Amino acid sequence: MKSFRALLAVILLSLCSSISGSVLKSNGKIVGGDAVEIEQFPYQVAVLDVDYQICGGTIVSERWILTAAHCTDDTIPRYLSVRVGSSFHQHGGVVHQVESVVQYPDHDPYGWLNDFALLHLETSLDFGAVAQRVELASTDADMDFEADCLISGWGRTMNDSQSYDQLRAAHVRLVPRDKCNQYYGGKVDEKMVCAGGAGQDSCQGDSGGPLVCNGKQVGIVSWGKGCGNYPGVYANVVFARNWIKRITGY
Repeated sequence: MKSFRALLAVILLSLCSSISGSVLKSNGKIVGGDAVEIEQFPYQVAVLDVDYQICGGTIVSERWILTAAHCTDDTIPRYLSVRVGSSFHQHGGVVHQVESVVQYPDHDPYGWLNDFALLHLETSLDFGAVAQRVELASTDADMDFEADCLISGWGRTMNDSQSYDQLRAAHVRLVPRDKCNQYYGGKVDEKMVCAGGAGQDSCQGDSGGPLVCNGKQVGIVSWGKGCGNYPGVYANVVFARNWIKRITGY
């Protein structure tokens, strides 16, 4: 069973990577970034399906992880886990089993609408230098279009000379929604926020990971057109903030 599901994940990655136009950023690496240590991004976790890294996520509390809902479509909670406290998605740190998955109401299965999900862990995390909760954006004032924001993950780099194993990060700027919709034909709404492009972007496999501005997570890697040529589209954390607090207490 494990080998079959892992093989299926690889096949899905290849299919997603070959689709032109707007595609989900499921199963992919940071484009235009650098390798970093987990101590610099202690809120980052790798989401695993049968030990195969499929997405990223962030620590909300000792028992809750925030990720993209499309990362959890067609998954079984008992096969899901998260690796915490490691710069590498395949080894190190501590692996915690997922107990249950809560998707945002009216999430569009296999799509990017309402692309928010919470993973409830069976065991509590031990906080320290390599594992800390992220501060979540709560108002539109947290959307700083002048700031150098950060994206991080284990997704595609679009560069064969760059390792897929170690966590990578890149600086990006937020992109106004009206400008972003020039690329996406009006598909970007208030539940989404755009950032990056022009050589720096999230990509397949970074899905569910964070977009952080001024120390607060404002977005969740969700979807986009290719990797590195157009702004990436992120689920808007401010939009879902009340729901996250209602479910997690944080």
